[in-house]
Amino acid sequence: MNENRAPADPAKRPLTEHHGISPIDDNHRHGRERDQFSMRFAPVVYLAPVVLGGAGIPLGLGLTGSITAIVAGNLLGSLATAACAVMGPRLGIPQVTMGRAAFGHRGNYLPAFLGILLFIGYFSLGTVLGARSLATMTGLPYTPMVLVVAGLSVLIAVFGYDALQAVGQWLTRVSLVVFGAVSVAVLLHGTGPAGVPHPASGHYLTTWLLVCSVIFSYTVSWTIYASDYSRYLPANGHAGSMFRWAFGGIFTSATWMMVLGAALTQLAGGDPLAGLGVVLPTPLLKTVLAVLVIGALSHNAVNLYSGAMAGLTCDLPLRRSTVVVAGGAVGCALSVLLGGSDFQSHFNTFLLMVSYFVMPWLAILLIDFYRTHRAGHDYPEPTAFQDRNGPYRGARPRALLAFLLGIAASVPFMATDAYTGPVGHLLGGVDISYAASFIVTAATYGLLRKPHTAAEPSVLDPALTRHAS
Repeated sequence: MNENRAPADPAKRPLTEHHGISPIDDNHRHGRERDQFSMRFAPVVYLAPVVLGGAGIPLGLGLTGSITAIVAGNLLGSLATAACAVMGPRLGIPQVTMGRAAFGHRGNYLPAFLGILLFIGYFSLGTVLGARSLATMTGLPYTPMVLVVAGLSVLIAVFGYDALQAVGQWLTRVSLVVFGAVSVAVLLHGTGPAGVPHPASGHYLTTWLLVCSVIFSYTVSWTIYASDYSRYLPANGHAGSMFRWAFGGIFTSATWMMVLGAALTQLAGGDPLAGLGVVLPTPLLKTVLAVLVIGALSHNAVNLYSGAMAGLTCDLPLRRSTVVVAGGAVGCALSVLLGGSDFQSHFNTFLLMVSYFVMPWLAILLIDFYRTHRAGHDYPEPTAFQDRNGPYRGARPRALLAFLLGIAASVPFMATDAYTGPVGHLLGGVDISYAASFIVTAATYGLLRKPHTAAEPSVLDPALTRHAS
């Protein structure tokens, strides 16, 4: 694959992106590795990580315990996300589409469809929280604010990649100033004497692991987006630099927002928004809420954009913009239905449910890219990912089997409001299903995979199977 990429002329780039999931050619490659910091930072600057960061406070974990759980969970999730972001410049295609090499063109429909559910779910989450912030700021009813947040998010996603990058860069600069001021205000005010951990059950480690697992589930879910926002970068860039900027962006943003959430939750006795009201004067509070709303727009647009990538990977006969609008409509309806008093419980359950398919998928993708194809050097031309009758046609039974076994292995370890497995019960409600599914999938796929997956027979192509045998 040719790695001599020339940066595209900004004056010749259209206002609205016309690419779908096809490989980005030399003439359209543009951007800098350091831009990955803002692209990973900005979509996390909204209310969800703030709320999530305070999850350990009502459980009695205390501020110190919450912070260590936040750092540990985000460290692991950010490392995985950065490892996936590095894949984008190498192949020039979206993250979910890369799965065709391991799962086959048709076999990849399964993880791509699950990805669509993930993206719509996170869009709904961002819309709920963005609408809540906007309603608090303006005093207007919640439902009309849902329509405003969802509509603006759809508009940004329709414009596409460059619009998302521009919003991300602007929002990152503003957030560094605004949340820097919030952090100073929290430090000057203090969080009171409630920082001593006191888990009601007395099981401090169990509570810590529970919070850490939820934090990790949030951050690692960004792996399935990663290459969508790095695939336009020149392929001859430095992978190490790319990794560091991507890691720094998501780790800094997620950890900062969550630690603030923990401190504000402790300060206000359970409500981080109320905590903001305690430490900030009204003008600054409204400014922070405005930034959180814009952050929700960035977060939502990213999810709609990646949802469109997943939909096109399922061979939907639609334009990218059409899939964006359809996903926005579905997510908007869910935001109206799910934005009630039980939202926090639904939120935590959703985050844990995400890991049940993300971790097996991630294990297969990492092995396929870094081991089977030697960090992307042994793939055929990227156009092979678009050819239904090419080397990745059909479905790959080895990857699908490993994927399903990984999901099945997670069942005993589940611990959600909907279902708790026997191991989850023994662990006192700590959900470590992501670890079990990742290990089982990695071990299974590592044993079953072939050195060169492009030659693997497909269960949906008997002629190819006969030829291979």
